[in-house]
Amino acid sequence: MSRPRPKISPSQVKRPTIDTKFHIDFDWWDRSELDLKTYLFSRLDFGDESSLDMGVEQVDLVDAETGEVRIVDGFQYALQTYFSQLPEEFVRHTSLVDAVFYVLLANANRPMTAGELFEWIGREPAVILKTLSGHRIYQGIRPVYEDGK
Repeated sequence: MSRPRPKISPSQVKRPTIDTKFHIDFDWWDRSELDLKTYLFSRLDFGDESSLDMGVEQVDLVDAETGEVRIVDGFQYALQTYFSQLPEEFVRHTSLVDAVFYVLLANANRPMTAGELFEWIGREPAVILKTLSGHRIYQGIRPVYEDGK
């Protein structure tokens, strides 16, 4: 007995392109069996956990480009500050996935294209795109489509 396969038209399947932006989907971390804080503490030298505990739950951030004020949690702000101060060589000598993850964290998780990521990590946009657009989701890094899906 054969099972019929669903018919999917090519227009229903979205494939990332060189202009597709990527971001960290924090919901992916919430659904996974991984804990973001534990993951980061196991991979990086923050000193002790209290160095990321700012004692505040939320921080108002002003976007330097748009002037928009966004509210982010204190932990996210501490991560952004930490990663924005990493030496350029650190990002260029780590794995591609880790480098993209760290750059997105440093950039307040603003979606970035493979070309924009290339400027930060020095890896070819085609390689970045191929790595991040497969079936496997690495560290919650996902494409962002114009329709928000």
